[in-house]
Amino acid sequence: MKINSPAEDKIIVDLSEQDLLGLNITYEEMDYSTIETRRVIWTVLDEAGKALGRELDPSRRMIIEASPKRGGGCTLSFTMLDGRKTYGAQKQFLKKQEKNILCEFENADMLMKAAECIASLKLVTQSSLYEQNGKYRLLLGGTDDIPKIKQSCSEFGTSESCSELVCCFTKEHWKELVKKNAVERILNL
Repeated sequence: MKINSPAEDKIIVDLSEQDLLGLNITYEEMDYSTIETRRVIWTVLDEAGKALGRELDPSRRMIIEASPKRGGGCTLSFTMLDGRKTYGAQKQFLKKQEKNILCEFENADMLMKAAECIASLKLVTQSSLYEQNGKYRLLLGGTDDIPKIKQSCSEFGTSESCSELVCCFTKEHWKELVKKNAVERILNL
């Protein structure tokens, strides 16, 4: 279990496949409506609190995001919303990450730089490129390491996990420039 706190209100916990086995759960079984998932979340928060040297109250309002990792395991991201307690699961939920990433860039230079970073990670198997009013959207898929890709793209533009609905909106309303292997094609220009 690898614990990181990039900000006071944010905690990121990387769980290996072995960690999940030890917690007796898989990424696919995670669902905050079940007591087993809540037990795992409370256990992880307790371990994170010990590692960070601060008390983490599991009844505090927070957003919990789960992302699968390539090769097994997952990443849990906790974002604390405020100091109020909620006492019950109805104010907390586990948001599983979408499998697609939408990156938007203000110009072609930023797009090129992001494409270089994405290609160097060797984590994306699907990519397509769209343009509208001088802005570019890169739709990425086929990856299990969404946080790493989002982090590398954030220096050059915006990036977010997106649903298939958002992807369809982009495909319908933006001009398609490259349908397949956009990252590779951009780098070959």
